[in-house]
Amino acid sequence: MKLFGRTGGYWLFWVSTIYLALGFIQVFSYKIIQEPWLQVGYVLAISLPLWIPPLARYFNMKCIWEI
Repeated sequence: MKLFGRTGGYWLFWVSTIYLALGFIQVFSYKIIQEPWLQVGYVLAISLPLWIPPLARYFNMKCIWEI
């Protein structure tokens, strides 16, 4: 298994891994990021390929404007 593949599933996996790590940091230390901003950032990071056509093409996905 490649660690950095070029599919939407890999994008979802790595963004979710970063979200999980930041969530654990937030749980054990209340000083880093407030919870609502962490959730908003996660949703925006997940949706980046939908809004940025070069990123969507890199991950072999379709952008909103290409549908």
